[in-house]
Amino acid sequence: MSDAASALAKLGAHPGLCLGCRHRLLNETRRGTAYLRCGLATTDETLPRYPRLPVRECRGFAAAEDQAPQGIDK
Repeated sequence: MSDAASALAKLGAHPGLCLGCRHRLLNETRRGTAYLRCGLATTDETLPRYPRLPVRECRGFAAAEDQAPQGIDK
């Protein structure tokens, strides 16, 4: 399992739209806690920096170049 896949598994909730977003920043602490941060929120203060998961809609969503938009399973 890759580091990113391992961190995603530690989120505790399906990330929803964030999974396929180019602005997603996946962080993992030294203690093993993982969390998602919205990179677009640094320039757009109307977006939540740490969105509540799962994200079902977001006006800042932009599909990552290497991924198609993902459906929401949960």
